[in-house]
Amino acid sequence: MAENHGLNEREEHYLNWLLVPPADRWPVSQQKYCDEYKVDPTTVRRWQKKPAFIKEWERRVEELQGSPERTQRLYDALYEKAVGGDVRAAKLYLEATHRLTPAAPVTSQASKNMAELSDDELDQLIGQLAEREKRSRQNPQLKAI
Repeated sequence: MAENHGLNEREEHYLNWLLVPPADRWPVSQQKYCDEYKVDPTTVRRWQKKPAFIKEWERRVEELQGSPERTQRLYDALYEKAVGGDVRAAKLYLEATHRLTPAAPVTSQASKNMAELSDDELDQLIGQLAEREKRSRQNPQLKAI
């Protein structure tokens, strides 16, 4: 017999319904669920507040979110958008698959503020930033998309 985690059969059935993505649910709404299974709407709201129900719901959501199938579907969707020309999707896909590391944040290691920099120091800083930007634009992984 399956472990019920402190839920009765009706609560378990309702939780399983909640875990289905809304677009794929049948019945399509909570009210229609209540009508179909002869459950008062206040009863399902009470179930959703019950600590054992909340705990099991959270556990199962976490399990679903970390599933390889969901991750793969997300990667596939990002990939399709990227191939279609969506630059943000391409960047996210490459970062998520560890093929592109995000640009390091620009930090100033000068002990004085920008206004106190000499012209030569300012030119050197601008040159470093320009070189970093140029390298990021020449990244062959981004050109492939």
